[in-house]
Amino acid sequence: MKHLKRTALVLMAAAMAFTATACGSSGGSDAGSDGKLTMQIWDNSQREAMQALADAYHEKNPDVTIEVQVTSWDEYWTKLEAAAGSGNLPDIFWMHTNQILLYADSGMLADVTDLYDDDTYSHYSDISIANTQGSDGRMYGVPKDKDTVCLVYNKEMFDQAGVAYPDENWTWDDLTEASQKIYDATGKYGYMAYCDEQLGYWNFVYQNGGYILNEDKTAAGFDNQATIDAMKFYIGLQDNEWCPDQTYFAETAPGNAFFSEQGATIIGLLVLNYYPLIQTFILSFSKTKTFGAS
Repeated sequence: MKHLKRTALVLMAAAMAFTATACGSSGGSDAGSDGKLTMQIWDNSQREAMQALADAYHEKNPDVTIEVQVTSWDEYWTKLEAAAGSGNLPDIFWMHTNQILLYADSGMLADVTDLYDDDTYSHYSDISIANTQGSDGRMYGVPKDKDTVCLVYNKEMFDQAGVAYPDENWTWDDLTEASQKIYDATGKYGYMAYCDEQLGYWNFVYQNGGYILNEDKTAAGFDNQATIDAMKFYIGLQDNEWCPDQTYFAETAPGNAFFSEQGATIIGLLVLNYYPLIQTFILSFSKTKTFGAS
């Protein structure tokens, strides 16, 4: 029996967003020189919070204005790459742990190591700090949030089907059995297994004792039998009547499907934001003129 409770533990630090600034010597727009800065983010639901931080700084420093711009996740990295290639990166922008080395090691991010002190370090875990570093060990951003993968479920659908809520002892068999009962009782989907890495098959691979990349990062694990078995199981979930197929997900976002009550369970993210600390760093960045091009 494979237990679902290990999901959160494996990927807790696998994805963390942080705020970075363009390096003045190799990127960033010229806007920073006239007090107008841009902040690029990928989540419209967080625009208000990010703008509040920018406005709070503007109130204390009326000569500096920060405009928050939102680009969807699907287009974010394409646009950021194009901006980097043309030397016109945003002054401040969200970065991801799977992209940090590419931008930091290419000299496109401002080195903000000197803005950290012992008190600042105390707010973050060692993993959070490490995820903002380039290959040279220097700091190129401030942690914005960290997330953990979790199983999200609709209590009303579970109640209608007379199924006990998931707990730390749930197995893959429990997942499939509950999904069938919920489908039979409500006509709605049970577990919605969509094609995704972090929020999909990765979790099942690690639960099964497989791996995507070995510990010393020298080999992939896709030929590992435990990895193969887990991926076959996950892919096979869509063969059940209680799970949407990939054609469905091509037209309907998994989150939209869940919140419109088309399905009972889905893997999601629990995000912890560091908004007050980000504001502190925005103040420091601007005062040291690391925004924009000089």
